[in-house]
Amino acid sequence: MQIVNLYAVFMRIGKDKKCFWAFIALIIFALSFAACTKKQDPVVLSRDFQEEKWDRFDFLEATYNVVKAPMTADLVMDIEVSDVYPNIYPYHIGEDEFFVIVMSVKGPDGGNRSREYKFRLKDRDGNFKSEKVNGYYHFELPLISEMSFNEKGDYYFKVENKYSKDPLCGIKSLNINCLKINN
Repeated sequence: MQIVNLYAVFMRIGKDKKCFWAFIALIIFALSFAACTKKQDPVVLSRDFQEEKWDRFDFLEATYNVVKAPMTADLVMDIEVSDVYPNIYPYHIGEDEFFVIVMSVKGPDGGNRSREYKFRLKDRDGNFKSEKVNGYYHFELPLISEMSFNEKGDYYFKVENKYSKDPLCGIKSLNINCLKINN
């Protein structure tokens, strides 16, 4: 019985042109409304460095807007470095072997969290732990697994270069992305 009624409606729509175009407009509106639902941007922070140098007190700052909460995501840092990283300094020992940053996050509720990260981009023999592609070594470094974003709103990110010498040389770009976003 339902199919017959639906068929009758379509037949009437086909005969009445005003009704037909109103029906088409309604379908287009519904589809465009469904397509416009807000999607979470995966890019938290993106920076290309002039002359491949990151100054010691050049803090990287970004505001990341969470459109749907609660949400969890894996925070991952992508960096590209050149052969220069950080070998321009003749005294290259100890702590200089690590890529060290401090990342701080301030949530919309005013809560703060901060953590130091140390990554070894080269092995003990001084060779990069990544293949060279187009003159650069690319690293995908994990920051926070399943980070919780409990509220909608702006999260303020700040990344500090903790390399002991100024500037850190050979760094082309640094990006922080949210992967595996779950709402």
